[in-house]
Amino acid sequence: MSTGPARDVRVGAESRRGMMAGIGGVAAAGVLSQFKGAQAAYGDPANVFGKTTNPKGFIPTKRDEYSFLLPSKWLYSSERDFDGITERYQDNFDAVNFAAIIKKDVGDKKSIEQLGSPEEFLKSQTYLFGQQAWTGETKSEGGFKPGAVAAVSLLDYGTKTDKKGTKYYEYELLSRTADGDEGGRHKLITAGVKNGQLYVLYIQVGDKRWFKGIDKEALGLRDSFTLA
Repeated sequence: MSTGPARDVRVGAESRRGMMAGIGGVAAAGVLSQFKGAQAAYGDPANVFGKTTNPKGFIPTKRDEYSFLLPSKWLYSSERDFDGITERYQDNFDAVNFAAIIKKDVGDKKSIEQLGSPEEFLKSQTYLFGQQAWTGETKSEGGFKPGAVAAVSLLDYGTKTDKKGTKYYEYELLSRTADGDEGGRHKLITAGVKNGQLYVLYIQVGDKRWFKGIDKEALGLRDSFTLA
């Protein structure tokens, strides 16, 4: 039986708190301005680095540059939320849940580590969190800063290395809007570099659906994503 990629998980580690200090509060307006340290004590979703042992319900999908296990109920979507998307899939039951693979040229870079530390890399990917659409005055309410209508918090992060030695950065975040829509959005990000190309797997799942079992589909897809 094959084994999953090696994972370097720093849950609760002192080194994580130092390096990632402040990443807990991300304004959807754009910049990771203040890092506060990831909180792993969020219940089961915080354990985002367990591997998928039962691929039932997934469709093995292989491309020239990467492969992954696609949840069987997720269908191809022609929508393009971000620049550089090579393919996108969404849950046939609820379009809030989707996954996209993004490809970008990074010149002569050969590894994700050449794009910076996990903290530095995440700062460069804030476009994935969306832009704050309203800039009027709001009162501080429900944990939001005055003027903010959305916030993103880091639940956990880590690294993994596949059998070929390719290293990946992985993150789990939770976004919330002031209206509390869907209880928020879980966002899983996996990023790796191969042959001068950056590949980012971005998965979004509604928080309410996450706790109803779709977390297994999202994590199964995330854990299976491997560059060729």
